[in-house]
Amino acid sequence: MGTIHRFQGKDGSWAWQGVPVSDYGAARPGLEVQRFISRQDNSNNMEIRYFELQPGACSNFEKHNYEHAVLILRGSGTVQLGELVHEIGTGDSIFIESDDVHRFIAGPDGPLGFMCAVLDKELRFTVHGEQDLVMFDDDTAEVRSREHWKSYAEQVK
Repeated sequence: MGTIHRFQGKDGSWAWQGVPVSDYGAARPGLEVQRFISRQDNSNNMEIRYFELQPGACSNFEKHNYEHAVLILRGSGTVQLGELVHEIGTGDSIFIESDDVHRFIAGPDGPLGFMCAVLDKELRFTVHGEQDLVMFDDDTAEVRSREHWKSYAEQVK
């Protein structure tokens, strides 16, 4: 049976019933994520997440071997795809190819909120094989870290 997460946003906040809000801590201040439509909802194929960046905050500067489909729900800012930076705003959709270097940056005037759809973590291994994640330094764009997994079980250890 399917699942409905009712929207409960009030006073400018965006929230859904039964969906916890997680932050990235000191490593990425001003960034929150709500993960819904995932294995917790009995989805075996996809995961949909809502990310919200506070004014001036940015997402991880990264690349990995799976795609993203993104829809901007509120606010404005920029998205970096490779070496190009593009202005984005409410209603824009963005496709991020596998292994595209990317990051989102909220503009100064308010939060940037977007939905992001990806393959389920286990399905990523079936479709794309071994998983790689490369994180870049926000200022220098030099490689900060690399992670590699051969299986989902290895990733969640």
